[in-house]
Amino acid sequence: MIITKISDGFGNQLFMYACGYAAAKRLGTKLLLDISYLATNDLRNYELDNLNIKYDSFFSTDWLRYAPLKILYRKAYHAYIKRKYSFFREKTAYIYDPNVQEIKDNTYLFGYWQSEKYFIDSKSDLIQMFTPNKELSDGCKRYISMVQNCNSVAIHVRQGDYVDLGICLGTTYYENAIKKMEQETCNVCYFVFSDDIEYAKELFKNQSGRFEYVQYEALNPTIEDFFIMKECKHMIMANSSFSWWAAWLNKNLNKIVIYPGTNLAASDFYPHQWTMIV
Repeated sequence: MIITKISDGFGNQLFMYACGYAAAKRLGTKLLLDISYLATNDLRNYELDNLNIKYDSFFSTDWLRYAPLKILYRKAYHAYIKRKYSFFREKTAYIYDPNVQEIKDNTYLFGYWQSEKYFIDSKSDLIQMFTPNKELSDGCKRYISMVQNCNSVAIHVRQGDYVDLGICLGTTYYENAIKKMEQETCNVCYFVFSDDIEYAKELFKNQSGRFEYVQYEALNPTIEDFFIMKECKHMIMANSSFSWWAAWLNKNLNKIVIYPGTNLAASDFYPHQWTMIV
């Protein structure tokens, strides 16, 4: 059995699952998802249950009422796992470790695994599985129809926790990315996705062209945004694993994907065929 830790936000959960799935498939063994870290995270929820993913079992502490008990039970479980299983920890974030290919059955994967090199051989499976398993809202369906029927470009503007972290992308990146996109394709319609739509409107107020600011009523608009975003023909990414996955899952063979030239640009995070803009 392969066990993979699932934690953090939706994009990171996808990376962790993808690496675990690819390893289990390669070894012909079962897959267990350890979602216990999310049980004590007040900011993030387990989101993979919105997708048609495949796994054999999962470990959760949600059934325990108090956080200290959840942490204690998780530590006890991990102590047991480390005696029975090999423990393979990611060495360097965003840098592919080829030793993953050498792991054996009964291994626990502890890391973020943020490179397509960990799971590129399973891409067709992941495209099929990373689809909604619940009814989408009418607003989401309407936007999906819109982006499928024009030369749509998704623009992701990430604010939220990035503001406090000081890693938000500035006006220059988006201006240069739009300029590059219009050099590569024509008659585009930009669909802007953001956790701060009013900020995004201000960001693009001086841009010409057609801009649609994606807003609608839904129980889980973040996940539904993802399903709209990945149906766009092209992508201008934020420095975010969320828009990374929307771009990677995009099935347009002629897609143009633009990413920011941050410190991640020198890592294995971005596929080589995507275009960097500073």
